[in-house]
Amino acid sequence: MQQIWNHFWMNVSALFEAVLTPFQALARLVGFNPSVPQTYFFLVAAGFATLLFIHLYGDLVILRRGRRAAGTVVGIDPGDDSPDRPIIRFKDASGREFTFTSDLNCNDTTRRLGAKVEVDYDPAKPSRAREAGRPVAKLLYLAVLAFITGLPLSAIFIVK
Repeated sequence: MQQIWNHFWMNVSALFEAVLTPFQALARLVGFNPSVPQTYFFLVAAGFATLLFIHLYGDLVILRRGRRAAGTVVGIDPGDDSPDRPIIRFKDASGREFTFTSDLNCNDTTRRLGAKVEVDYDPAKPSRAREAGRPVAKLLYLAVLAFITGLPLSAIFIVK
């Protein structure tokens, strides 16, 4: 049984290395010589950095040209492994209705269906909307994203 298990993991390891080979070749072209784990951690960090960039870009656009509207909590997204998040509906300046799931966890106000909340949205793309206010919750959310990005990035320098 032990031999079967070892053989299985050797095959998984070989497949993993084969998938990462093009990325390692690309790294060598630009002057780096990463190990397989370093390449893996770099790709994980790059994926999370992309999510962080997309979120920050949306925040910057809303900060620059955003409008405020009144919204209503119409549902709660229970999430699989994440805390509950409110589903919020609002109308833009032209009267069109939009619904989005907040990036922030539910609090005492947003946990109740029908609760009124302020929404900041991008008039050019109203589907890009954020729950207004709650600066501490927003900062905590961004800190968690930054930590999740930084953890595999720091592992690049630890793992050989």
